[in-house]
Amino acid sequence: NAIVFPSDLGEASLKIIGVTAEDDGIYTCIAANDMGSVSSSASLRVLGPGSDGIMVIWKDNFDSLYSEVAELGRGRFSVVKKCDQKGTKRAVATKFVNKKLMKRDQVTHELGVMQNLQHPQLIGLLDTFETSTNYILVLEMCVDSNI
Repeated sequence: NAIVFPSDLGEASLKIIGVTAEDDGIYTCIAANDMGSVSSSASLRVLGPGSDGIMVIWKDNFDSLYSEVAELGRGRFSVVKKCDQKGTKRAVATKFVNKKLMKRDQVTHELGVMQNLQHPQLIGLLDTFETSTNYILVLEMCVDSNI
């Protein structure tokens, strides 16, 4: 099953429900109108549930969807950068977790905590990617509202 979520920014998100490891593969989305069509492909990597039962879909096409703008901060295991979503220019925060310093199960646990703490005043997880050196968490950009 799949659900399409349109947004006010003229974009749409596709959420595939009930994925299993057998759903691994390359998926292509095609948008068409009277003026022509455009397509984008992504490799979907589905892993079985981690030790804590959380399933994460790690994609590998981060560079084709986002461009880095600036570094926002550094921690012991990761670097957070401001990135723009290509096409829409939507600003997001991206957390690059170094694979040499943190194991996949640890990152998956952090994602599980984020999923359980959904609240309008907390930043949300938008997507997850994996490269040869990093796990990348795409997060909503926090704006300074002079709290």
